[in-house]
Amino acid sequence: MKQKSLRQTVDEMRRGKLEPVYFLNGNDYFLQSLFVDEVMAALTKDEAPEKSYFSAESVDYTAVVTDLFSGSLFGGKKLVVLHNPTRMSGKTKDDFFDYCRQPNSDNSLIVILDKVDRRSAFTKNLSQIVPPIGTSPPFPDKMASWIEFLLKKNDLSATKDARELLLELSGDSVYHIANEIEKIKIGLPEDSKIEESHVADFCGWEREYFPWHLSDAAGSKDFHKSILIGKSLLHHGVDVASMVTQLATLFQELYLMSLPDGQESDLPRTGWLNQILTRKLPTYFNNFSQNELEQIVKALGEADRNIKTGKGSGETLLVPLLHRIAVGYA
Repeated sequence: MKQKSLRQTVDEMRRGKLEPVYFLNGNDYFLQSLFVDEVMAALTKDEAPEKSYFSAESVDYTAVVTDLFSGSLFGGKKLVVLHNPTRMSGKTKDDFFDYCRQPNSDNSLIVILDKVDRRSAFTKNLSQIVPPIGTSPPFPDKMASWIEFLLKKNDLSATKDARELLLELSGDSVYHIANEIEKIKIGLPEDSKIEESHVADFCGWEREYFPWHLSDAAGSKDFHKSILIGKSLLHHGVDVASMVTQLATLFQELYLMSLPDGQESDLPRTGWLNQILTRKLPTYFNNFSQNELEQIVKALGEADRNIKTGKGSGETLLVPLLHRIAVGYA
């Protein structure tokens, strides 16, 4: 079933349209928390609901499902959050899906699956009953708007350079960005505007290289520099998924430039690139053939899938990928 938009669903809730069952799919914990808070706010318009949270590690699913069919002990609304309930089995699982088909109108159920896996039988069955709402980290071109949202939410303002660095260092998820902004807010003098130096200081970044340096080295086909920067970034805690995402943004842009009339459009088009990378796009473009760019985009897509399915991580994934980009497939 087609995914529902998180923003659209939240807007519906704020207008009073509250569904008895929601299905969140994706591992951005800030988006998950934001959604649960919105449901709580919608339910609390009358009176505060009885809230229960159950995680996969320790839960008696039979008792939880039985409880779903009953009303609140206190006669009011009940909010139940089930996090990664994929170990549910047998009759309990059948009863759970029956409940999702015909839920108790006095309850609100939020089912959260961190892993996006369309091959999973549990995901398939639930998606056929309840439309999934995507809570995976947004694409890079959407992250800038989330930074603006979070700054406004915290009554903060930031320079353009500060916003760009924040995106570079923590743009792998809204959850990560929200945490870094919270750190900055705690340490920032009152009524101060966030500068680039504040981001570097409060986010604990020991500057040697920034993530965009890796994209620059890869675009320049400098294998040894790419490896040096990639290992440094890993050492400083930059997630390999974030590096792959930023490399994908650059090489998708270069691939589009290789298509007919591709160099005539305004740049960039696929997502966020900082000003330095944007200015150097023509230089990077001259380093690759169209076939090379096509193969690199495919390799980056494969790397992203391997990360999400747990088939690769860290240096074991990054080094061969950088070799493919800089040296090729020979």
